[in-house]
Amino acid sequence: MNTLMAGFGRVNVTPPMGIRIRGYFKTRLAEGILDELELNALALAFGETKVLLMSLDNCGYKKNVLNGYRKSISERTGVPVECIFISCTHTHTGPGPALEGESGVGSLEYEYGRFLNHKFVDVATFALSDLKPAKMGYGIGQAPNIAFVRRFRMKD
Repeated sequence: MNTLMAGFGRVNVTPPMGIRIRGYFKTRLAEGILDELELNALALAFGETKVLLMSLDNCGYKKNVLNGYRKSISERTGVPVECIFISCTHTHTGPGPALEGESGVGSLEYEYGRFLNHKFVDVATFALSDLKPAKMGYGIGQAPNIAFVRRFRMKD
């Protein structure tokens, strides 16, 4: 009988100061850290089938960049590329990695792209090595105070 397994991994992906911050209409450079950026992974396994669900604190990435990370993860973990899902949290204070030959970017963006590649492999490995028997279910309820911008709360 197959058993559902689940594992979790988290790594810090806060970039170096001076890197370009995406999500604005003008150039902004990282000048400090209010909250560190994270990359999280949930690994699920059922029998021989394994999947990775990953979330990156960033505004968003181009598909070809994420596909490169997915390929690296697959090569190192054995999880098929089509079983690796990456999403971004849509934070406007995260950097973007640069592609080879992309204009208007510096070496920090290239270095950050390579750094992220290693971190994606690391967090996937952590999540897969954390696999433990799990149960899945669902519930229905309300959580009216759970969603908010963490630095700004409005009065009722």
